[in-house]
Amino acid sequence: MDNIAPKSEESKEIQPEQINTEQQNQTPKPEESILSRTDFKNIIETLLFITDRPLSASKVNQVAEIGDLALTRDIIKEIQTDYANAGSAVQVLEIGGGFQMCTKPEYGRWVRKLYNEKMSARLSPAALETLAIIAYKQPVTRAEIEVIRGVDISGPLEKLLDRGLVKIAGKKEVAGRPLVYATTEQFLRVFGLNHLSELPDIKTFAAKGPKEIQSDLPFDQVLPPSKDNILPLEDNVAEDELVNTEEQNQTEMLEENQEPNQDGGTK
Repeated sequence: MDNIAPKSEESKEIQPEQINTEQQNQTPKPEESILSRTDFKNIIETLLFITDRPLSASKVNQVAEIGDLALTRDIIKEIQTDYANAGSAVQVLEIGGGFQMCTKPEYGRWVRKLYNEKMSARLSPAALETLAIIAYKQPVTRAEIEVIRGVDISGPLEKLLDRGLVKIAGKKEVAGRPLVYATTEQFLRVFGLNHLSELPDIKTFAAKGPKEIQSDLPFDQVLPPSKDNILPLEDNVAEDELVNTEEQNQTEMLEENQEPNQDGGTK
């Protein structure tokens, strides 16, 4: 009788049931790795609700890990429509270069009552006029703004800078290199704009009669073009230092223009 050696562990046959079990353990279930459109919609709505600043569609697409910018935009539009059709007091607006959930203007009265201390301070007419000039003429220097308004704007300009509605955008490449000012994203948010192109057409102001426009705000005055000769700010220079430099330059110019009188003083 022939001797038959026992089978080793390596030569044992693998049963089909074992193969199927191993494949099931290694393959992830589709429902665990794929989110539905409804899931993405809920995620985007959560992001729009929680953010304190506008989110661009590309940022939402990145955070939600959707991987399809067109789909992201479509879902955002769908959320906007849902809130509008539901008659909700909340709306999703495209402002400041992105999307954000906001309350409707007609309910602003109660919001102001709730946050009375934080929202009580309003811009003065002088500050609003200065802001309007900057919005339409930016980038613009302080001297150019004062030519239009006809008065000193140091106070209103400082308030606009403190509120974050205006920023120092660089220095004009002319003698003295004065600072130039421009509006910020906060300006767009406050006034419900998505781009500066959404500002009312300046020609509409020029077409109105004298009684319909403010005589001390002549928007139709044309300033020299300055967008092509603006120097960027240096990263290591603080805005306060730049403001002090501008004031110092103005003081030196005044001192140079003073003429000595007979008593040895100046006039």
